[in-house]
Amino acid sequence: MYVEIIGVILIFVALRALITKNIAERLLYLNVIGFGVSALIALVINTPFALIVAAAFFICSTISANAIAYTLKKLDEEILLD
Repeated sequence: MYVEIIGVILIFVALRALITKNIAERLLYLNVIGFGVSALIALVINTPFALIVAAAFFICSTISANAIAYTLKKLDEEILLD
C-alpha cells in the first residue's frame, strides 16, 4: 500500500514539475522525486542489496538537495541584485 501512495505522489509531483514555469519550484519538485525514488527502491526490492542501493540513492538525493538549496540561494541573490 505504501508503494502505491508514494507512486501516486511521485506521478503528481512529476506532472507539477513538467507544468510549472518557475525554476525554483521545478528544482524543489525534482528534489521530492529524488527522495521518493529512493523510498520506492527500498520498498519494492526486498533484499539487503536493495537497502544498500536505496541508501546510496538517498545520499545522492541529499547531495542534490544541497545543490538545489545553493542554487535557490543564488537565485534569490540574483533577484535582489536586479
